[in-house]
Amino acid sequence: MNNSNLQQLHALCLQMHNEGKTPTVGILRAKAPYKVSVTEAIEAIKRFNANKPAVERNESGSLPPQVSELPSSATRHLYERIEVLEKEVTELKQIVQQLVKEKR
Repeated sequence: MNNSNLQQLHALCLQMHNEGKTPTVGILRAKAPYKVSVTEAIEAIKRFNANKPAVERNESGSLPPQVSELPSSATRHLYERIEVLEKEVTELKQIVQQLVKEKR
C-alpha cells in the first residue's frame, strides 16, 4: 500500500470520526474512491486508532455537560422552552392547513 492511499484512507477515518461514526473495514472500503483490500483497510484503521483525535472539549478543558448534568433550573428552562416551541409548531400547522383549504 502506498503512502498516498494510506493518507486518503486516514482522511476518510477522520471524516467518519468527525461525523460521530466509528470507522470500520466495511464502511472504509465502501467509501473509498478506489478499490481497497481488507488488509489495507485494517492497516488504515490501526493507524487511525493509534492517533485518534481527542473528543472535543469546551474552553475549560472539560466535556460539555449532558442535559441530566445541568442544574435543575436550567433543565426546567429547557423543558419550558420546548413546550413553547411545540405550541408554536401546532399553531403554524393550523395556519398552513387553513391556507391550504382557502386555496382550494
